[in-house]
Amino acid sequence: MGESLQVYQNRLEAWKLDQFPGQTPGDISQKFGPDGVAKPYYGLTIVAFIEPSSVLYQNLCDYQTRIKRALTSAGLDSHFTFLEPGSFHMTLCDIVAGPLPLSAEHIDGAVNIAAKLFPELEGYGELACQYSDLGLDMSLMQLADFDSERSLLQCLHLERALKQGFGVNERSFLGHISLAYLLGYSKEALKQILKSLSPFSKEILGEFKMNKLSLCYFSDMNTYEDLVSIDLLDGYLENFWKNSNHGVNHA
Repeated sequence: MGESLQVYQNRLEAWKLDQFPGQTPGDISQKFGPDGVAKPYYGLTIVAFIEPSSVLYQNLCDYQTRIKRALTSAGLDSHFTFLEPGSFHMTLCDIVAGPLPLSAEHIDGAVNIAAKLFPELEGYGELACQYSDLGLDMSLMQLADFDSERSLLQCLHLERALKQGFGVNERSFLGHISLAYLLGYSKEALKQILKSLSPFSKEILGEFKMNKLSLCYFSDMNTYEDLVSIDLLDGYLENFWKNSNHGVNHA
């Protein structure tokens, strides 16, 4: 195993279900209230959405449903709020995020950068990873596993190109698809949560081929708008923001 892959795998281990640190009990989500309703949380991010027609998407929907059913049966469902399947995605590069709306000028600037940067992303048409591990942090997630040093490095090189293009250096890439957010828990509830989730900790849900990137604007964790997207296989660019009436919520 190469050095980069080993470092990535070590970081991945810290997010796996049996490594949850058990932080201070209470309401811990910045993005959801204790009733599970999404709070306003605005941002710009580069993501790869899970295509609804893919096997992975169907498997994720079934997987999420079965987890929800198990938590409900154990009386633990109130500790989580589950994301809408339409928001299933893997983040490649965060640009900005926080509780305050973004100005139209801020969004315009990011769209202009994306429109110039995305066509320059050559050689990234074969990005792929597998999903087979359940992770828990502030969210319940499927973790991305790369089967080779080469496939991981391709993704890390893409992340670097995006960060340099947008002039940002937010969190380092650790591939995951969030299924739900943890709202709060007691120490006793955490034991029961981990017990209920344990049967789901190792399921092979399928391969994710990241053929399309999108610059997205979000106003909460279930509400996204695709601003600019590019197909990495054929280079086709779509600028939805330029051709829209700018109907997103912004300052």
